[in-house]
Amino acid sequence: MQRCQEVNATAGWTLCNEFAFCTLRGVTRRQRLEVAAGWLGIAAAVGMLLVLVMGATVTDPGSAQGCGRSWPLCRGQFIPEFAVSTFIEFSHRAVTGVEGVLIVLLAASALALYGRERTIRVLTPLMVGSLVLQAGMGAAAVMWPQQPVVLALHFGISLVALATATLTALYVGWPRTMRALPPVPRRLRVATWGFLVYLYVLVYTGAYVRHAGAGAACLSWPVCGTSGSGSEWAALAANFVHRGAAGVAVLLALGLVVAYRRLEPGRHDLFGGGLVLVGALLAQAAAGAFLVLTHLGLFGELLHAALSGVAFTSASYLCLRVALGEWQRVGARRASPEPSTPPIPV
Repeated sequence: MQRCQEVNATAGWTLCNEFAFCTLRGVTRRQRLEVAAGWLGIAAAVGMLLVLVMGATVTDPGSAQGCGRSWPLCRGQFIPEFAVSTFIEFSHRAVTGVEGVLIVLLAASALALYGRERTIRVLTPLMVGSLVLQAGMGAAAVMWPQQPVVLALHFGISLVALATATLTALYVGWPRTMRALPPVPRRLRVATWGFLVYLYVLVYTGAYVRHAGAGAACLSWPVCGTSGSGSEWAALAANFVHRGAAGVAVLLALGLVVAYRRLEPGRHDLFGGGLVLVGALLAQAAAGAFLVLTHLGLFGELLHAALSGVAFTSASYLCLRVALGEWQRVGARRASPEPSTPPIPV
């Protein structure tokens, strides 16, 4: 680990590299807070991914009722008598509680450091609000049985919490990379945000297939086959829609990569992020095939859920980058004084 040797006045960091992984001797209080916020952001982002995967663990082996109809206690006790299902559910709640503390601390430090910047004013309420809503829906799912539509929405909110935590961590950890970004054409901004909405709907359909138990009706890949009773046609249709939409998502992501490539060399961040997105979608599709071919095994479920989070976060990152370029352009235009018009001689 290198020691800090110089102060970058523009970014406000004492740096030897992009991130202040350095000793804190001889630095100011703000610089200490910046280093602490950077590490805190990494912990919060990793913790949110763990919460998302553990949520899938709770759902799939039927451990959501491991604590009975009791919340926030477990079977009416703070530390319950541990059965396997009870352990899974209780550990999920414990990790979520720790993650809640990390998110609150990250939000507070981000606001203290960059509270005047529009990005933080948008990300922090989304991050805290989605975590609170996620926890509330989890409590409701325990105390009152929910429909698959609502349970799938719970997973979607978890994705928003993961994405906002990761983006906040990136912003406070690498602030220099978030500034002086050239704007992109309006059509490409709309296409990037439109893809994020499409991906959210895609993930929602997958969560619905899982929570409705429709995956058991289609245990072959890539097609489901032609056999099926009348009661299974709805489940088959849900699988076909989800798989077809996943294929379209890969094609749309490739189209975005081609569009980002035309912006080189000014926006290599978008091109690199687009390649990560395509890779995540392909890995997610492979995990989906593995899940089906292993007859909906637990490991396949967890892998597919984790890669869904990575893909959605990658798309959210691209949306943030295209938005930052436009926000900075508008901000610079408002900050620059209007050119004075010389008086017209009479």
